[in-house]
Amino acid sequence: MLRGNHEDKFINNNFGFAEECRLRLGEDPIDYEYSVFNAVNRVFEYLPMAAVIENRILCLHGGIGATLNEVSDIEKLKRPLEIIHEVQVKEHLLVVDILWSDPTDTDEEKGILPNHVRDPNQSGNIVKFGPDRVASFCKRNNID
Repeated sequence: MLRGNHEDKFINNNFGFAEECRLRLGEDPIDYEYSVFNAVNRVFEYLPMAAVIENRILCLHGGIGATLNEVSDIEKLKRPLEIIHEVQVKEHLLVVDILWSDPTDTDEEKGILPNHVRDPNQSGNIVKFGPDRVASFCKRNNID
């Protein structure tokens, strides 16, 4: 099981999981340290960001984005890992790339492009990556 972009306390709070815990369990999901909401989100902070199958296939929820260059970059991310939505350092951007970036809509779109669907505030932190980026990443990391 890999961590995706919804395995995040901020997303879970804003998209109904906290409210569901409040209604179904009668607990204060945010302020009560031992709430189910907080326990589940603590587990998410320890989930792996990626997996490599037989040293050939990289599995990610999102993609390689603009900043992921080496598989070893993922291995360097420390757990527990809380998602930072206000990107301030390179590590935050790497996490955003892994969880939120998407491939381009067509193989004709190359390089790194803005992702207006996932980045409505146009921060520039959430991008699409072209097939050329995938090919160079795979070659550099000796994966398929």
